[in-house]
Amino acid sequence: MRNEFVTPFWKNALASLPESVRPRYELQLQAAERWELAFGALIETMSRAWAGIGRMFNTPSGAH
Repeated sequence: MRNEFVTPFWKNALASLPESVRPRYELQLQAAERWELAFGALIETMSRAWAGIGRMFNTPSGAH
């Protein structure tokens, strides 16, 4: 498991917190980032799958 943020948003979110509460929320922010990246990957995979299925069944416009 990694300990550094990948996206600038979550890194900035942690940096914007007061120093006294950063350790308390760092793990939650890292988990939120992992969820965000996982959902993004899932959406990308599903989008590619649907596009592939569409291409498989798409007939050229000139063929009848």
